[in-house]
Amino acid sequence: NWCGTYSPEDETGAAAAAWTVVGSCSGVIPPTKAPSGAGGNPGCPKAWVSGTAYEALDQVQVDGMIYECDEIYYGHCPYREPGTVPGDESWTKKGKCEGTLAPTTAPSVPLDAPGCPAAFSASATYEGGDSVEVGGVVYECKAWPYSAFCSLTNFEPGSDNSDLGWIKKGGCDGTIAPTSSPTKPPAELYYDTGCHHPWLASDLDTYVPGTRVSYNNYVFECKSDIHYSKFCKQAAYSPSGIYWSLAWNKIAWCEGTMAPTSTPSAEPSLTPSAEPSLKPSASPSDEPSLKPSASPSDEPSLKPSAEPSLKPSAAPSDEPSLKPSAEPSLKPS
Repeated sequence: NWCGTYSPEDETGAAAAAWTVVGSCSGVIPPTKAPSGAGGNPGCPKAWVSGTAYEALDQVQVDGMIYECDEIYYGHCPYREPGTVPGDESWTKKGKCEGTLAPTTAPSVPLDAPGCPAAFSASATYEGGDSVEVGGVVYECKAWPYSAFCSLTNFEPGSDNSDLGWIKKGGCDGTIAPTSSPTKPPAELYYDTGCHHPWLASDLDTYVPGTRVSYNNYVFECKSDIHYSKFCKQAAYSPSGIYWSLAWNKIAWCEGTMAPTSTPSAEPSLTPSAEPSLKPSASPSDEPSLKPSASPSDEPSLKPSAEPSLKPSAAPSDEPSLKPSAEPSLKPS
């Protein structure tokens, strides 16, 4: 690190801390031939552009110097500029270059898929492997996690940020011939009993591991993992979004709706349930029961009845009481 600080000609002795004398020389070493670019074609590769989705062994040039993206730290290549201190970890200096690489022939669409796929739509949701057409050029959505960019604004195919989510496959002409009518998936991937209840934002709180919902004729099941299943309760991870695979498993294809269960019986069951219901009925009955309860209450009522009973209590005694009443009656007999 001191070589850039102390000159070999430093007379204070500090040069010895940075430089080692290896011998004497005369004249100059003839320059070597400039290295060729990638693929054996002479010239410089494309200049490094921040944010481009570079992969391992990709080559770029900065100020006439070729750099190659590292096979281990390639994840930093889009954001760390070659030739800088942080960039040295992700880029390897390969040598100088001059001019530009000769263009290669334009790639073509595979022969087994002639014509152009459907045009890109900003309102559509794309997954890894989906192909679209923009201006006569075919683009393929990258695999997860890069596929998350394919449906986002400002990452459209052919845009400045296109490389983060899309792969340019080549030119095309015309349209792809339609395939035959789709058939039902294999039996193990098909629910012939109908689709489950659709995913609804209002039901987010009810989604737990194992919950099944339907969307676009597919059945989705909330993941069993204790961490990923928490995403099922968030609208951003709905089956219709681009992050659904973090919360849900697509387990089957479905069609129609599930048949309702049998209707309840018109009459109550003859035997009572083994356990009482957790909640009482909504309101008491309008009429008293025909039979009294099995036993009287332990405590008397707090208020007397509004009317006296129709019958007196037990008959009076045959003999007068042994003691007079505490107070005389108001009226004589």
